[in-house]
Amino acid sequence: MPMEVDQPQTTTPRISAGDFVLIRMPSTNTKIVCMKPGTTISLGKFGSFKADNLIGQTFGATFEIQKDGKIIAQAPTAFDNADDTEANNKEINDDPTSQKMTFEQIEELKLKSIAGDVSAKEIIDSLTENNASFEKKTEYAKSKYIRRKERKFMKAFTPIEPTVFNLCGYFFEVNPGKIRGIRPDTLSQLLSLANVYSKARVLTVDDGQGLIAGSLLSRTTSEGMVFAMHDGDVSNYDVVRYMKLSPEDKERLRTLPWHRLDHEMTPFTEVLPENPTEKDISGYERRKRGHARLASNLETLRAGEFDALVISTNYNVVSVIKRLLPYVGGSRMVVVYSQSEETLIEAFDWMRHSPEFLNVQMTESWLREYQASCSAPSHVLPEDA
Repeated sequence: MPMEVDQPQTTTPRISAGDFVLIRMPSTNTKIVCMKPGTTISLGKFGSFKADNLIGQTFGATFEIQKDGKIIAQAPTAFDNADDTEANNKEINDDPTSQKMTFEQIEELKLKSIAGDVSAKEIIDSLTENNASFEKKTEYAKSKYIRRKERKFMKAFTPIEPTVFNLCGYFFEVNPGKIRGIRPDTLSQLLSLANVYSKARVLTVDDGQGLIAGSLLSRTTSEGMVFAMHDGDVSNYDVVRYMKLSPEDKERLRTLPWHRLDHEMTPFTEVLPENPTEKDISGYERRKRGHARLASNLETLRAGEFDALVISTNYNVVSVIKRLLPYVGGSRMVVVYSQSEETLIEAFDWMRHSPEFLNVQMTESWLREYQASCSAPSHVLPEDA
C-alpha cells in the first residue's frame, strides 16, 4: 500500500483591523494605510473606499472601487495571458489617427469616470474598439496597450502584505534616507551573512528606524530574541510598527539606550506618599515597571554570548564594535552595513589587524535596475568574531 503523507496546510494571509497595508495603485505608486474600522481610505484620483470593506480580504488580490465606496474583486490581468500568434507589429502605424474617438468624447468619458457613472473597463473597451490598429497588434502588444490604459483610468488597487521585503522596497523608493539606503537584495545578503536562525539571539545597532531590527526579529522564533542599542530614552523604530507582528513577537525585541550601557542598578526604593492620588499611583507603577524592565534588559545584555552582531550606525563603526564585542559569543558573525565605502575600509583595516577576528571580508551588492537612481553603492562587511 502506498504511504499517505500529510500535506502542509497553507493559509492565505488576510487583512485584520488595525493592520498597516501597502496599497499599490494602477500608477504603480504605493502608500501605507492603517485599516482602522469606520474610516475612509483615500487614494486621490483613484477614488476612496471604506476600510471596513477591505478588512477580512486577502493580500495580493486586486479590487476596483465603486461609486458608493464599496470594492469588488477583479480578475488579475497579466502578460502571462497573452498567447503567441502569427500577428506582428511590422505594418502598424500607431499614431493619434488610429483612434476614432475624438478628444472631446474621451474627455467626456473621463468626467463620467470621475463621477462614477462609467467604469474604467467600459472606457478601455471603448478605446480598444475604436482603435483601428488594435486588432492588428500581437497579443503581447495588446496586453501592453491595455495595461497602459488601466494605469490611466482604472480605479483599482492591490493590498500588499507589509513583509520585510515589501517594506524595504517601499521605503527605498519613497524615502531611502529613513532606512539608510538599504535595498532588499542588500538586506537579504546581510541576514544571510549574519547566519540568523530561528533560535538566534542577535545583538544589533540599527539607526535605520528599525528595518534591520524588525528583519532580524522576523527570522527568529519564540526561542530567539533581538537586542537593540539605540539613542535617546526610547527607541525610534518606526518601521517595526508597520510589520504584522504578534504581541509575543514584539516582546522578543529588547532595547537599551547607549547611555545606560554601563549603568549600575540599585534597588527600587521609591514609596508612595500618604493618601496618594490616582496620578501618583499611575506614575509610581510606571516608574516601577521601567526600573524592572531596565534591570532585566541589562541582565540579558551582560549575560552575553549573543549569536551575531549586526551594525548599521551613524557612529564610528570601530568604536561601536569595541563596545559591544565583549557581549558576542566566540566564533560568531559580526556584520556591518554602510552606504559609505570609506567607513567600511576603516573598520576592515582595523579588524584585519585585530587578533579578535578571522576571515574578514568586504563585499558590495549592486543591482543594474537601480544604477540610474543610486547615489552610492551599498556595502556589507561580514566577519567571524
